[in-house]
Amino acid sequence: MDRSTLDAAYYTRREREERAAAQRAHDPLSRQTHLDLAERYAAAAAQADASDASDAEPMAEAPGMAPLLQPEFRILP
Repeated sequence: MDRSTLDAAYYTRREREERAAAQRAHDPLSRQTHLDLAERYAAAAAQADASDASDAEPMAEAPGMAPLLQPEFRILP
């Protein structure tokens, strides 16, 4: 299994987890934050599905969206 497939599976799982957390959230701000994260994970999964594992680039951020991971939290090779 190539890296982009593994990445897509991870992002898809995290999207489901964030949507479930949004359903459990009682606070409207918390609910919206989980939904925002779910959307970011969905975008990351779509990009991972579309990328070729041999020359995969780091995820480009969608215009107007904050990075999925802040630079200080990125995993270094």
